[in-house]
Amino acid sequence: MIRTSWFLALVLLVVGLTSCKGGDEEEAARPLTSLGEQVKSSGLVDRLTAMEARLGKIEERLELLSTQIEAGVVRAPTATEGPAPVKEAVVSPEEVGVPPKEVGVPPKEVGVPPKEVAPAQFKLTVEEPPQPVRLVLWHAYRGNEKDALEKAVSLWREKFPKIEIDAQEVPFSALRDKLVVTIPRGTGPDLFIYAHNNIGDWLLKGDILVPLNSYVDEYDSFEALERFMPDTVKALAYGGTMYGLPMAFKSHALFYHKDLIDEAPTTVAELITAAKSAAASGGEGEDKVYGLVYDAGLLYNHAPWANGFGATLLDEAGVPDLDSAEMVESVALVKSLFAEHKILPDLNDAMATFLFNSAKAAFVIKGPWFLGEIDEGVNYGVAPLPDVAPGKPARPFLGSEGIYLSHCSKNKELAFQVMRFLTSRESAEVRYVQGQQLVPNVAVYEDKELTDKANPALEVFKRQAGNTVVLSSRPEMQAVWSVADNALRKTIFGDSEPAEAFAEAQSKVLHDIKNMGK
Repeated sequence: MIRTSWFLALVLLVVGLTSCKGGDEEEAARPLTSLGEQVKSSGLVDRLTAMEARLGKIEERLELLSTQIEAGVVRAPTATEGPAPVKEAVVSPEEVGVPPKEVGVPPKEVGVPPKEVAPAQFKLTVEEPPQPVRLVLWHAYRGNEKDALEKAVSLWREKFPKIEIDAQEVPFSALRDKLVVTIPRGTGPDLFIYAHNNIGDWLLKGDILVPLNSYVDEYDSFEALERFMPDTVKALAYGGTMYGLPMAFKSHALFYHKDLIDEAPTTVAELITAAKSAAASGGEGEDKVYGLVYDAGLLYNHAPWANGFGATLLDEAGVPDLDSAEMVESVALVKSLFAEHKILPDLNDAMATFLFNSAKAAFVIKGPWFLGEIDEGVNYGVAPLPDVAPGKPARPFLGSEGIYLSHCSKNKELAFQVMRFLTSRESAEVRYVQGQQLVPNVAVYEDKELTDKANPALEVFKRQAGNTVVLSSRPEMQAVWSVADNALRKTIFGDSEPAEAFAEAQSKVLHDIKNMGK
C-alpha cells in the first residue's frame, strides 16, 4: 500500500535523526529521554499523522481513477498524449428522461468521441473456482425479455464455464410467494429478479435478502454505481443499505392506435376529445370502438392521476394519506371518464391487449411489457401520459427491477459476480436491443448505434421516467394495495362518493398497519 510504505520510511528517518548526538558538553549533560518521548515532544508524530492522512486521500483518488479506467468511464493516457481526458458527463437525476439531443455532451477536444469509447470487458473480482459451481436464478421473464436474459447467460457461460447459471422461469403470479416460502427454509435460489417495492416486506419477514453494502465495497465499488440512473439505485436501497442491483426500470405510458388516432394528446382534455372521436367512428357489437382501455380499478394503474394531482399515498415514514383532497380529485376525474364522458369501459388489462391488437381501442395505458403483447403489423405509437391539469403532468410509479442475493445461497461471493455481470453494460446492451427492456445503464442511451437498433418506444419511456414517483418499498405499502383497489372500484364503477370511500379506506389501512406483524 502507498500509505504504509511512505509512513514506514518517514518513521525510520525520524529514528535516525533523533538517535544522532551533538558534540557539545551541554547537550551531552542533558538527561536522556526515551525515543518515543523525543519524537512526541518534537511534534513530528502530529506531522506524520497529517501526512499519512493526505497520502491516504491521494491513494483513494488513485484507486478511484483506476476503477474508472477499468470501467471505461475515463480513458488511460498514452505516453504521448499527456493527462487523461476528463470524465464524460453522467446523466443527472434532472436529465433522466430527456431526449439524447438535449443532454449535455462534453466537447470533442475535452472528452473522448463516443465512437472511440469501447465498453470495458467484464472481469471477475474473485478467484474462479477450481471445481464447477451451479447457481440458480429465478425470474418471471417471458417472450423477448426471457430470450435476452438467456442470451446474457450464454455470454457468461462463454467467459466462465466453471460457474453455471441455471436461469429458471417462475410464473409471476407465484414468484413472490415461492420466494417467501423457500428461501428461509434453505431451498430457494441463489439469485432472483423482482421489482423493488417488496424490499421492506421481505426485510420484515426476515432471512430472505442479503445486504449488499459489504459486497459492493469489496467486489465492486459505490462509485461504479454511477453507471445506473440514480433513481433506479435509490429504489433498491432501504435504510441506507443496498439490497439489489438494477436490471431494468418500468413505468406507464400512453399507447395509441394510429389507425384511429392521428396525434398523441398532451392533456386529459385532448385525450377525452380524441377518444370520443375514435369511439364515434365505430359501430355496435363487434364493430364497437373503445376510447381508453386500462384496468382503472387498480391502484398501480391509478397512480399516474393521483401523483399528477399531488397526492401522497404513503409518506417516507410509512403513514398513508388516502383521503387527501388531491386523491379525491384524481378519483373524480377517472370516474368522469367512465360515467360522464363514457370513454372508459370496465375492462381488465387482458381485454385491453385484445382490443388494441384488433384496432378496437384507441388508447391503452400500460408499461413497456406491453411492447411484447402488441401483434406484428399493428400501427401504433407511444407517448408520455398527458397532463391532468395545466402544469400538472401525470406521474406514474417508477419501479426498479433488481437482481437480489438470496439469504440461502451457499456461494454468495460468486453469486454477486453474476449480479455484477447481469447488470453490466455488456448484458444491458443485449437486454435493451433484443429484450426491449428499459435498462438503467446510462451509457447505453448515449450510444447512437444501440439506440438506432432498439425499439424507439423505449426512448419515450425513458422520457416518461422524468415524470414519475418512485414506488414505496416500505412494508406498510402492502396494507394499501387491496384496500385502495376496492375503494377505486366502488367509486369509479359504482355509486360510492370518492371522499366517503377513501375516508373508509384510510381508516382501514391505518388499522391494518397498526396490526402488522401481530
